[in-house]
Amino acid sequence: MVLSKLSKLYTETLAVEVNIVNLPKDKVLAITNTPKLDIVVNTYGFYLLGSYFHNNTIEIDLEKNAYQHNNTFNWVANRALPDIEKQLGKRFEIVSIQPDTLSLSFGILSTKKVPVRLNSNVTYASGYDTLKGMILKPDSVEVIGSDTEIKHVNYIETSELNLPNIKKDINATVGLKLPETGNTVKLSENEISVTANVQKFTEGTLEIPVIINNLPSEIQINYFPKAIKVSFEVSLNDYKSIKPSAFKIECDYLEIKNSNKSYFTPKLIKQPERIKRVKMKQDKIEYIITE
Repeated sequence: MVLSKLSKLYTETLAVEVNIVNLPKDKVLAITNTPKLDIVVNTYGFYLLGSYFHNNTIEIDLEKNAYQHNNTFNWVANRALPDIEKQLGKRFEIVSIQPDTLSLSFGILSTKKVPVRLNSNVTYASGYDTLKGMILKPDSVEVIGSDTEIKHVNYIETSELNLPNIKKDINATVGLKLPETGNTVKLSENEISVTANVQKFTEGTLEIPVIINNLPSEIQINYFPKAIKVSFEVSLNDYKSIKPSAFKIECDYLEIKNSNKSYFTPKLIKQPERIKRVKMKQDKIEYIITE
C-alpha cells in the first residue's frame, strides 16, 4: 500500500527560498525580505518525499536571467527555466513557477566615512582618572551600502562599554552597531579597540600673575588682584613639574576702552597639556586709572 503511493505520480508545490547570485559589484539590493518561489512540479511520491527532508534553495542568476529597468532588476522565470530544471534535477517536471517575475530594487553601492561614537558607562575609583580620555582605534569607519541608505548615517555607535571603579589602564574591544537605515548596510570594521592611560590624580593650585595687554603708554592703571589662583587636576607623576611659568592670564585694555566696563575679564590663554579641569578662582579684575 505504502509502496504504491510512493510510486504514484503527484503534482505538488515546492516552496523554495531564493539565493541571488551575480549581482553587479557596484550595486546593492534594497529589499527587506529574501524572495521565495512556489514551484509546481510533477514527480513520483518517493522523489517528492525525499525533497521534504532538504532545505530547498534555488539560485537565481541576475546576469543571465534578469533585465534592468530604472532601479530594479526584473528576474523572469521563463528565461530561468533551464537553470531551475538543472538545479531540481530530472526527477522533477516543472509545471509552473510563481511568481513568474521577481522585481528586485537596488541602489548604487556607495562608501561613506563617519566617526565612531563610544557608548560607555565608565567610572573611575576615587582619585583616579585619565588625562586624554579614551582613545578609539579606529576612530572612524566606512559605511558601505546604497546611496539612499547611507546618506543620513552621520556616525556609528559602539555597543555599551561597562567598566566600573577603574584603577588601571583600559584596554578593551567593543563591537559596532549597524545603522537602522537598511538591512544591506555593511561596515569596514566590526569592532574597535578602546584604550586609556589611567593614573592617580591630585588637585593643584598655583597663583598666576595677570598681564594687561594693549595699555597705552600715556595711561597708568592700578588693578586688583594682580595674580589669580588657578586650580587644576594633575597626575601624581606630573605634579611637581607643573610651574606657574607654564600658565598665562591676560586682560585686554581695549575691552574697557570700547565698553566703559568697570572691570576686566581675565582669560587663561596658556596652560600645560598635562593638566585637566582647569579653573580660575577669579573672573573679574577691578581697576583704577591713575593718570
